[in-house]
Amino acid sequence: MNKRIIIAILALFSLTFAMAKPKAVRLVTENMENPLGLPTHTPRFSWQLTEAKKNTMQTAYRIMVASAPELLKEGRADLWDSGMVQSDESIWINYAGKALKDNQRCFWTVQVKTNNGTTDWAEPQEFGIGLTADSHWAGRWVGIDHLLEGESLGYKTRVNARYLRGEIELNPAKTVKRATAYVGVLGLYEFYVNGERQGTDVLAPAQTDTRRSIIYNTFDITKSLASSTTTGGKACMGVILGNGRTVPPRYHKHYKIPFLGLPTCRLTIIVEYMDGTQQKFGSSEKWKITAEGPIRSNNEYDGEVYDARKDLGKWSCVGYDDSSWEKPERATLPIGELHGQTAPNMTITHHIKPVSVKKTERGTYIVDFGQNMAGWVQMNMRGNAGDTIKIKYAERLDENGDLYIKNLRDAETEDKYICSGKENGTPWHSVFSYHGFRFVEVKGMKSLAATDLEAQAVADRLEFTGNFSTSNNVLNNVYKNAWWGIISNYKGFPLDCPQRNERQPWLGDHTVGSLGESFLFGNERLYSKWMRDIYETQRYDGVFCDVAPAYWTYYNDDVTWPSALPFGCEMLYRQFGNKQPIIDSYPYIKKWMNHVFEDYMEDYIITKDYYGDWCVPPEDLKLIHAKDETRKTNGALISTAYMIRNLRLMQEFAEMQGLSADKQAYADLEKKMTEAFNKRFLTVKRGTSPRPGHVLFPDSVFYGNNTSTANLLPLALGIVPDDCKEEVVKNLVTDVITKNKGHISCGVIGISWLMRGLSENGYADVAYLLATNRTYPSWGYMVENGATTIWELWNGDKANPAMNSGNHVMLLGDLLPWCYQHLGGLRNAEGSVAYKHITLRPNFEIQELDNVDMSYNTPYGKVVSKWEKDLEKVRWQVEIPANTTADVYLPDGTVKTIGSGEYTFDSKFNLMNNNTRPTLDSPVTQNAKIVDSEFVYEQTDFPECHSASIVELKNGDLVATYFGGTKERNPDVCIWTQRKAKGSDKWSEPVLAADGVFRLGTEDAEIAGINEKSTPATKGYIKLAEALKLAPNYFYSAKKAPVSTKSADDEQEEEWAGKKPAKTVTPVADKAVAEGALKDYRRKACWNPVLFEMPSGELWLFFKIGLSVADWTGWIVKSKDGGKTWSERKPLDRGFIGPVKNKPEIIAGRLVCPSSTEGNGGWKFHFEIMDLKTGKWKYVGPIEREMSILTQDMNPDGTLITNDTVKEHKPQPIYCIQPSILRLKDGRLQAVGRTRNGKLASTYSSDNGDTWTKVTLLDVPQNQSGTDAVTLKDGRHVLIYNNFSTLPGTPKGPRTPCSLAISEDGVNWKHFITLEDSPISQYSYPAIIEGKDGSLHCIYTWRRQRVAYKRVVLNP
Repeated sequence: MNKRIIIAILALFSLTFAMAKPKAVRLVTENMENPLGLPTHTPRFSWQLTEAKKNTMQTAYRIMVASAPELLKEGRADLWDSGMVQSDESIWINYAGKALKDNQRCFWTVQVKTNNGTTDWAEPQEFGIGLTADSHWAGRWVGIDHLLEGESLGYKTRVNARYLRGEIELNPAKTVKRATAYVGVLGLYEFYVNGERQGTDVLAPAQTDTRRSIIYNTFDITKSLASSTTTGGKACMGVILGNGRTVPPRYHKHYKIPFLGLPTCRLTIIVEYMDGTQQKFGSSEKWKITAEGPIRSNNEYDGEVYDARKDLGKWSCVGYDDSSWEKPERATLPIGELHGQTAPNMTITHHIKPVSVKKTERGTYIVDFGQNMAGWVQMNMRGNAGDTIKIKYAERLDENGDLYIKNLRDAETEDKYICSGKENGTPWHSVFSYHGFRFVEVKGMKSLAATDLEAQAVADRLEFTGNFSTSNNVLNNVYKNAWWGIISNYKGFPLDCPQRNERQPWLGDHTVGSLGESFLFGNERLYSKWMRDIYETQRYDGVFCDVAPAYWTYYNDDVTWPSALPFGCEMLYRQFGNKQPIIDSYPYIKKWMNHVFEDYMEDYIITKDYYGDWCVPPEDLKLIHAKDETRKTNGALISTAYMIRNLRLMQEFAEMQGLSADKQAYADLEKKMTEAFNKRFLTVKRGTSPRPGHVLFPDSVFYGNNTSTANLLPLALGIVPDDCKEEVVKNLVTDVITKNKGHISCGVIGISWLMRGLSENGYADVAYLLATNRTYPSWGYMVENGATTIWELWNGDKANPAMNSGNHVMLLGDLLPWCYQHLGGLRNAEGSVAYKHITLRPNFEIQELDNVDMSYNTPYGKVVSKWEKDLEKVRWQVEIPANTTADVYLPDGTVKTIGSGEYTFDSKFNLMNNNTRPTLDSPVTQNAKIVDSEFVYEQTDFPECHSASIVELKNGDLVATYFGGTKERNPDVCIWTQRKAKGSDKWSEPVLAADGVFRLGTEDAEIAGINEKSTPATKGYIKLAEALKLAPNYFYSAKKAPVSTKSADDEQEEEWAGKKPAKTVTPVADKAVAEGALKDYRRKACWNPVLFEMPSGELWLFFKIGLSVADWTGWIVKSKDGGKTWSERKPLDRGFIGPVKNKPEIIAGRLVCPSSTEGNGGWKFHFEIMDLKTGKWKYVGPIEREMSILTQDMNPDGTLITNDTVKEHKPQPIYCIQPSILRLKDGRLQAVGRTRNGKLASTYSSDNGDTWTKVTLLDVPQNQSGTDAVTLKDGRHVLIYNNFSTLPGTPKGPRTPCSLAISEDGVNWKHFITLEDSPISQYSYPAIIEGKDGSLHCIYTWRRQRVAYKRVVLNP
C-alpha cells in the first residue's frame, strides 16, 4: 500500500480517536462562570460532560486548583489536587484544599474518567474570594447623608443621583499584576475607572434589606488601570449612586415602608504588583461628591429626570476639575452584613424595535413595541436647550387609543429628558428606573420615526434553560406569555409586577411558581439569594414577612405565603441539587413552624389563614375578589394542608443533616395532622351518585365545600385515604367540567396544583382542556384579548384597575411544571435530584395533542423529549446527557432504561381489552377491539365541525362527510368530505362539497329563503361555481373568527327555550373581491350531511340549509368519482329535507330516509321515501307517539313534577328525532332515535316503511343527543350512542361516554365497547356502518374540534 495513504489513514484514525473522547465542559464555581468576590472560602465546583459514545458515565474525577493558570498548564496544583476520586458526582463538589484567603484569585480545572475514556484537562476557570471580614475593607461608607434643597422623602420621593469620585496614585515604578475593586452601595450604582464604565450590568447590585445584608460587587479593573501609565500612575474611581429600594419610592406610610438610607458607597481597591506587594485604596471623606449632575431624580415608580444641561463631562477621569464639588460625609454605618454577590446582576436581555409609531392629534406619539416587558426605552434625542422630552409608559391602550394608566395607581411611570441643545440624535435611556410597558407616549419630539427608539428589556442575567412548543398555538402563546411574564419580574428577586406603585417580592406569588420558572430559566442563583432574603425577614417571634426583602412590612402571620421558603428550598434541591439553602434556612423554618404550632394549632388543625385561595375567578367580572362564598375554600383547610406538606419536607431536610430526633418529631406530627385533617374536612357519603360509575356524577366524597382547591390540596399532597381517592378525583373533575363548564375555578393556591393534580390522577385530557381554553377564565382568554404576558387576574381585561396588573405570574400556578413534566414527560426519577436519573413519561393519551418539542438544560446537560403521534402510534426522539440515565416509558407499556445519547423510538399504543383511564401508575390503553383509531383530519382552516356520516364504496374506499365552519349555525358553515382509499393509512384533505351560497332573485334562493337581509356570501367559504367565476381569487378563513363565549349546546338550548339564538360571529373574507363581484350573493349555514352510495355507485350527499332547524330546506350533491368531486347543489322537492342525520336504506325499490322535525309541536319522527324508478318523494308521518314525561319535567323517581309554582309541567308525546333504520329478522323495520325523555325511542313498520307503530321508549339510556344504528349481516344490531340517561329535572346529559351496544332483537341492548370516556363532553352525532370485511366503521364529532374515526372488530 502507498506509504502516503497509510500515513493519511493513521492520521484520520488518530483524529477520529481524539474526537471520540468525552470532554468536560461548562465548568462553574458556585454555579457561576468565573465569579469574583465569593463570600466563602470553600466554594463548590460543577461541570458537565459531552459524550463521544452513548451510555457515557463518569467513574472518577480529579480537580486541580492553582494560584495561576500557568501552573495548571504545567500540571501543578499549589492549592488543591483532589487526586483521582472514584465517583460519578459532578455537581456541587466542595473545595478541600489549602485555606483560601480574602481577595485571592484561583484557577481550576478537572479531568474526568468515564466508561468510554478519559477527558483531557478542561479549559481552566477562574474564581475569586471576596472580602469576608470587615477589617479587610480599606474604604469607608461615604456620601451625602442628608437631603438637599429640592429633595424630598414622602408621598413621592425625589432624590438626585450622587456622583462620587476619587483619585488614587499607584506606584509608577511597579508593574500591576492584578487590580480588584469591591463596590458596596446603599441603593444602585454605576462604576467607572478612568472614564470607562465597568461591566454591562444594570440596576446593580441586587437589592436586599440592608438592615440584614448588603451585597457588594467585585470587578477586575486591571485593564482599566493600564491608562494610568500616561497619568503618572494616577487613576480615577467614579461612582454614580441611585436610590434603588433603600430610598423608598413612596415614604408616606412609615408603619409599612422602611427608609433604609440615602445612597452611599463603600469602595475598596486592591492593587497587586508583580513583585508580590500590594496597595489598598478606599473611599473616604477626602474624595469628592456632587448631586448637581444630570440625573435630577430617580424613582422606581415615577421614572427618571435627566437634565442634559448639567452634563458633567469627563468627571470620572484623572485631572477633572472637581473644585466645585463637596467632600463626602462619612455616612451612617449600615447595620447589615456586607457580603459578596451570590448571583449575577441584571442586564439588558432584549432590544426590541417598535411595531408601530402613530402621531396623535395632540402632537404626541404613541409607540407600540408589540410585547409587554420590563425595562426602558432608549431614544435618539433632539431638541433645543431647555426642551423637555417625556416618555410615559403603560401596558395597554384605552378605548380611545391613549395610554391606559388607571392600573398604575399613582405611579407616574414617566422619564423626562431636558435637552442641552447639543443633541443630534444622542441615544439616552434611564439608568436607575425601569418600567413595565408595551406602549409609550412620547411628548416633546417634533418628529419621531421607528428608527429613533428601541425598547430594552432588563432582567437578571441567567441562562435560558428550557424550550417548549406543541401543536397547539394557544398553548404555545400562553407559554410565550409566561416566559415574558417571568423574566419581566426577575429583579434580583422575583417580583409581583413591574409597572405600578408596588413591584414587591410577595412570597405567595412564587411559592409553587418557582418550580415552573426553573424549567425556563436557570434561576438557581436568584432563588438561593431569595431564600436568604426570606429568612432574613424573620421576626423575633418566628413570623416571616409576606414580602422579602421586607420593603413593605406585612407580617400577616400566614401559612401559605411563608411556605415559599421550604418550597423554594425543595425546588433548589430537586431541580439543581443544591442543598445549602436547606441547611441555611432550616433553623428559621423550624422556628416559624414551632410558632404556628404553638399559636394556631387546635386539635392538630392550623386555624390561621390570611390570604385564602387568593384571586379566584369572581362571579362579577368587574370584581377583584369573589364575594360568593361557594367559590372560596376554607382557610384552615388550606393552612393545614400546606403545613402537612411542610412537615414532610422538614423530615427530609432533617434527615439530610442527620437530625434524627427532628425527623421523628415531624413524622409523628404529620401523622396526627393528616388524621385530624381527614376527620375535620373529609365528607364521605356513599351511594349518593345519581349515575354510579360516571365520572361526572360522583358520590358525596369530598373535602371542605367541594371546591376544586379543597379537593386538589389533599389529592396533590397525598392526604386522601386510598378508598376515597377515586371519588374525590371525580368531584374535582365534576367541579371543573360541570360546575365551571370546563374552566378554571381556582385562585393562586388551587392553581398551583391543578394541572398536575388532574394529570397524575388520570385526567390529563381535562388538564389539557384548561391549558388550551380560549374563553374566560383561562390563560388562553388572556391571549385572545391581546395579552403578551400573564395577567394578575383572570378577568384582567375588565376588573377594577385598583389591583389589575397586566404582567403578573402568580396565576401561572403549575402550568409550566405540567408542560415539562407531563407533556414533555420529564421528571426526576424516584430518589434522584438534579436529573441524575431521569424519568421520561409524557401524557401521550391526550388525543388532540399531536406533537411536543421540549428541551431542558439540567445541571448535567440537555434533555430532549420530542414526539409526534396520531391515535395509534408515536415517534419519539429522546436525548439524554452524559453521566445520567433515564427510564423511558413507551406508550405500548414497555419501559426502557437508557444511558446518555440520542434515541428514536417508534411505538404503538397498547391495545388492551378494557378501556381504562391512565395514571402515572398505568399505561395508556385502548380497547383491543378497536383496530384503527384516528382523526379524519389533524388541522383545518375551520375551527369547528359536527354531524359526521360515512360510507364504504364498492371498491373498499371510505368517504366521510361533516359540516364545518366557525360555529354551528354560522353562515360560513359548509359541507366537507374526505376520502380514505382502501389500504391507505391516510385520509385526504377536506374537500368543499357544498355551500349555502345563492344569487339573489334565483329560484334556489327563493327556496332557501334568501333575501337581501341574508348574510353576504363573502362571509364564508364558496363552492358555488357561478360565484367563483366572478371572483376566481376569492379567499376566506374561519380561523379569523373571534371566539364565541357560548357553546353550540347553549345556543341550541336558547332556541328550544324560545330565546333569541346567540349572535353568530362573522370572520373577514378577502375584501378585495367582497363587495364588488359578489354583491348579489347571500348565504345561510349548512347542516347535517348524510352520505349514501346508490346501486349505480354514484354517491349522494344529502344536507340541509337554513338559519336554524325550523328554517331548513333539503339539498343534495352527487359524485361519480367516489367523492373526489361533487356536482352543483340541487334542491329536494319542496317540503322534503331528506335523511335528517342517519343513513337511508333501500327497501323494495325505494330509498327510505329516516327524518324528523323540531318545533313548537314537539320532536317528531317522520320518513321520506323516494321511488328509485320515478324519483317521486313520499312523506310518511309524523309518527304518532306515546305520552311520556320530558326529563326536565321529571322528579328523581320518574314521576311528573307537580310542586313547581313557576313553571307548568305536563306529560307530552315523546320528543323524538333523528331515527336510524334497522332490519329485523322477521322482516319488519325498526327505527330507533334520540329523545328528550331519557331513553331511546323506537317504532316499527311491517310494510317497508309506509306505516309505523306508535313511538315508544326502550330501556336504553338516552342523553338527548344523536345516535345511529346498523343491522349486521348476521342479523344482530349495533347502536352507537352516549351511554348516559339524562337526569330527571335536567334537559340533557353529557355527551360522554361514546359507546357501542349490541342487540339480537332491537329491544334488549348490551353495552359492547366504549370508544371515548373523557369527561370532556361532545363525543356526539355519530354514524356507523358495517364494512365489507365485517368490521364496524364508526365516525363521530370529537368535541366539535375534529372528526374521529374508529374501526372496530366485533370478534377479535
